[in-house]
Amino acid sequence: MIRLAAITFAMLALTGCSREEPQAPPPAAAEAAGAVTTTGQVEESAVVEEVDELNQDAASLAQAMAEEETVPEEPVVATVAKPSVPKALERYQEGRHYTTLPVAQPTSAGPGQVEVAEVFWYGCPHCFTLEPFIQEWRLNGIPDDTVFVQIPASLNPSWQIHARLFYTAEALGKLEEVHPAIFREVNVNRNPLNTRERMVEFFARFDVSEQQFTEAWDSFAVQTNLRRSDALVKRYRLTGVPAVVVNGKYVTGADLAGGNKQLLDVINFLVEKEKRGS
Repeated sequence: MIRLAAITFAMLALTGCSREEPQAPPPAAAEAAGAVTTTGQVEESAVVEEVDELNQDAASLAQAMAEEETVPEEPVVATVAKPSVPKALERYQEGRHYTTLPVAQPTSAGPGQVEVAEVFWYGCPHCFTLEPFIQEWRLNGIPDDTVFVQIPASLNPSWQIHARLFYTAEALGKLEEVHPAIFREVNVNRNPLNTRERMVEFFARFDVSEQQFTEAWDSFAVQTNLRRSDALVKRYRLTGVPAVVVNGKYVTGADLAGGNKQLLDVINFLVEKEKRGS
């Protein structure tokens, strides 16, 4: 009976160390324990010797049980503990650092690519301040398989002029050269570039004649791009700029991210989130 009680105790000690709730001992174990406590006919020295032997047996049993239980427990614990989303993707939260559009909008990205769209206005000082960060990100921080596009917002007539100016520069093949210069002209030189004469004079600095400028300004391609950008900005539900839309689905900005530098981190986070399909 003493042997049975010691073995039962060892088994209970093992289950007590697991994540499950400990269970009550079976009736047979309780009866055996009761028999041990009521027995008065075993000499003390024999009991001590028997208990020592049983302790050794219990220890051996406990070790054997631990070795047997180690293998099946590991995959179960790993399966339960494995997070559904990597911790790196939990750094930024929806509603705090970005918002999700109710309906994803079309993008220019191909299969396996993610589009990052910067929505701006040349006359916006915040867009001007953000521009160096965007350019640095494009050179050194843009994730692989990411397509970057710029969308000029035309939320009112004065903004529409600058949106048309952007697409005119694109039609002339001068966008990369002219884009940062337009920002400086408007925000530093205080030249609003809001009349045909001002714009023609400005483009002349980049070897564009008045005729070339006029043909591009009135071209079908520019008109089509204007209508498309205007429709997209409305679908993005934007009321101000600068804003960044990732894959036609997530909208963020420096105000949500906490600054221009932080915005780039949020953009990279959203690109990775979209790649993982989470």
